[in-house]
Amino acid sequence: MNDPFIQSEWQALCEHVHLCASGIANDASEQTEFQSQADEFSAHTPPTRYTELLAETAAAARLAVQWQDQTIHDADDHRIDEASEESFPASDPPEFNRTHA
Repeated sequence: MNDPFIQSEWQALCEHVHLCASGIANDASEQTEFQSQADEFSAHTPPTRYTELLAETAAAARLAVQWQDQTIHDADDHRIDEASEESFPASDPPEFNRTHA
């Protein structure tokens, strides 16, 4: 049975997943990857029952959390790389004298 409410909500969910894919991505390559995954999600067979719609909504949420975790991890790696490039070597600390005490 084709319930218009469920079909409408499915369509809105697919659109929201695509918006999240664009919004969460840090750069063009991530956006391409996330949009591809959003396309795969939208290609699922549309739900016909409300419980199926709820399960797909949960799957969409898990996908968005996965994207967030990936972008946070990538950002942390970038900060660590940047900090290690810009910091002075630990074997060469600043000079200490009596005025610093």
